[in-house]
Amino acid sequence: MEPDAEERIKAAAQAQVIECLNRFYAMETGLWGGPLDALIVRTIIVGDIQGRPYDLSALAGVLDIPVSTIHRRVNDLVERNLLERSAAGRSVYLKPTVQTRQALDMTFDDMLATLTRLYRGDVGPRCGVPD
Repeated sequence: MEPDAEERIKAAAQAQVIECLNRFYAMETGLWGGPLDALIVRTIIVGDIQGRPYDLSALAGVLDIPVSTIHRRVNDLVERNLLERSAAGRSVYLKPTVQTRQALDMTFDDMLATLTRLYRGDVGPRCGVPD
């Protein structure tokens, strides 16, 4: 294959992946708010799925964000019923609410279908995700 052809294929693949990431980002921020809120909620969900819940200090450490910022954002996310606190001994862990899990479940099929199309090479310029 010619170097120019390889570069065109690589550029097209990069554009498709970036478009998918942008679509997922739009879905995620639509569910949970701005980029920092979405990052926090996503991290809490992954920890919950993996059976490794986060407290404020651990969350601040893994995201490399000051504890004071995490504390403010988590308080807001709890007030918005996206996260809840769960006491375990002297620690207080964070977990997604039922509402947050349901919102993720509603968009998960679209995300999975998009990834499937991407891996098959069926993804067009809009990553196969409807507006």
